[in-house]
Amino acid sequence: MIIKQPYTIHENFLSKQNYSELKEFLYGQQISWYHRTYDSPKNLLANKNGFFSFCWYNDMRPDHPLFDKHILPILNQLNAFIPVQVRANLVHRDVDTKESDWHNDYYKDEVKTAILYFTTCNAKTLLNIDEKEIVPIDSIENRIVIFPSKTKHKVIYQTDVHKRIVINFNFI
Repeated sequence: MIIKQPYTIHENFLSKQNYSELKEFLYGQQISWYHRTYDSPKNLLANKNGFFSFCWYNDMRPDHPLFDKHILPILNQLNAFIPVQVRANLVHRDVDTKESDWHNDYYKDEVKTAILYFTTCNAKTLLNIDEKEIVPIDSIENRIVIFPSKTKHKVIYQTDVHKRIVINFNFI
């Protein structure tokens, strides 16, 4: 019997050129980061610094003029039919907080989540697979992990670099 893995990981997901252009934008001076106080809905283990987010797509429409240039090619590569939300998250190193709460991005069966990493560091994404198995995913540049959006997951925050950036894709 073959058991299908409930998640996939792809290394070097974007071409070097596409990855470099997007990383330059994310780490540059022209992006409008918005502060968010809570790192997960329950906020039991809130990151005391909060975090910053930047939305490309939200509320059933593109939310930034660079959506077509930066995000559409990635959604095509993911075979995404309908985007639900696409946002970048920036977290600063925080010695007071170890991890976020477990959370789901969306509860619909047809929605998938993909996390594209832009920082190699000691942070990890933990996936809670069927309440039985915890799978750690290392934060490695240009790696993407794809899993059902209703999968509980959380982040263990980095302690070795000043900031960590990922793009979170939710799509059908």
